[in-house]
Amino acid sequence: MLRDMGACAFDPETLSFAGSPVAQAMCLMRGMDASRNLAPPVSRFPPALAGRIGETTGLPSREELSSFLSKQDLEWDFAAYLWQPVARARDNDPDAPSARYLVIHDTSGPNYGRRSFPDDIDTSGKLNNLANFVCSDGWGRAHVVVNRSGDMLLDHDFAIPWRQTKFERAVNFNGALKGLFLHVELIQPRRSASGHGSRNDAQAPDPAFSVAQYDRLALLYVIASVRADRWLIPAFHAAVDATIPDGHDDPMSFNIDSFADRLDRLVARLAGPEQSEVSAAGPAAAPPDNPALSAGDPWIDAQWERPTKAIATPSIVAPPAAAQASLPTVVGSDPSSAAAVAPPGQATSKPPPSDAIVTSKQSESDREATTADADHCQTRVAKGHRWRYCEPARAASRGRGSHAVRSVDRGVSAKGDHARHHRGDLHTRHARDTARHNRA
Repeated sequence: MLRDMGACAFDPETLSFAGSPVAQAMCLMRGMDASRNLAPPVSRFPPALAGRIGETTGLPSREELSSFLSKQDLEWDFAAYLWQPVARARDNDPDAPSARYLVIHDTSGPNYGRRSFPDDIDTSGKLNNLANFVCSDGWGRAHVVVNRSGDMLLDHDFAIPWRQTKFERAVNFNGALKGLFLHVELIQPRRSASGHGSRNDAQAPDPAFSVAQYDRLALLYVIASVRADRWLIPAFHAAVDATIPDGHDDPMSFNIDSFADRLDRLVARLAGPEQSEVSAAGPAAAPPDNPALSAGDPWIDAQWERPTKAIATPSIVAPPAAAQASLPTVVGSDPSSAAAVAPPGQATSKPPPSDAIVTSKQSESDREATTADADHCQTRVAKGHRWRYCEPARAASRGRGSHAVRSVDRGVSAKGDHARHHRGDLHTRHARDTARHNRA
């Protein structure tokens, strides 16, 4: 039960915080100060954010973004859903507003205590192991988890209403906020800082997040905004839960300027001459040899030195309730490691091009139900494949969701150092919300 409507004055009637979209973001994109209290509202925003937040203009076209994602071999993970809407509030009530906020989190772990951070936190397979975040029961914590190498794990598509903050789950709202917020979790180790007790997680690495994470966050922000037909309002978990006892402090030491810079680079890349030529020329026969986000960027050049290959297909339409409870699927660049994380019986090779809009796990009755919705589908062509994109039925999307889990661009080892629901040596305060049936 909330005692107030939070530090940014949420209005339960309008389902929004106070002020213009930019004013809301200035209030919501603030973390904790040195005293571990909520910092003052942001005084200025870089133009990349100030000129976009809440606007309907300046969005990349779905075709441009789809072509770009296909060049990264992300068509089965994100491009296939671009023509579907994002979640709506009140658990996907068709009369409720669509998702307005993209909440940024960090894992606050693993916690190194008084030990120094290792030199390889951005590349360590142990620290960045996304297998620690796979929930076989479908109750993954966020919509997307991003490790420090830039690999992504998709727990829930943006069309799936999900809750990750205490504020969203407050009984005051009676579930009305479910679907109003989308959630992205960034892996960030912590260590104890002096002056905060014998054991704490008050110190983040420097830099707090890698360039790869800012790049991926920018991409996810663009994808979600394009699907919402409006630039979403970014928010920090710390600000959303600020007035709630035992709230969170994440994302710690997030650099708004770095995020804005990577967003500007990405949008410029999407609107660049090369991207326009690709769109005008029609679907490409194969990905380019070097699908870099921006020329001359050291990390980008290294990350996209060669294209990755997807090895499993997600559902292009929202699956029925029976399929929603199925085990997650994994996509990565290393078939052997992906197979180690994928559930038994899951396909580990990319399917041949097909017009099929159902997954192999669907029963015959499910296939008939999906075919019955064909009037809500449209056919599009990309990379020589013909796909059908379908608007998911609202009733179906009120379930727990497909929870398709995919690690993007790199293989994921199945060997985590701790049980995946605890995600390493996380601080106990950050782990208290992890009882899975309290999250959604």
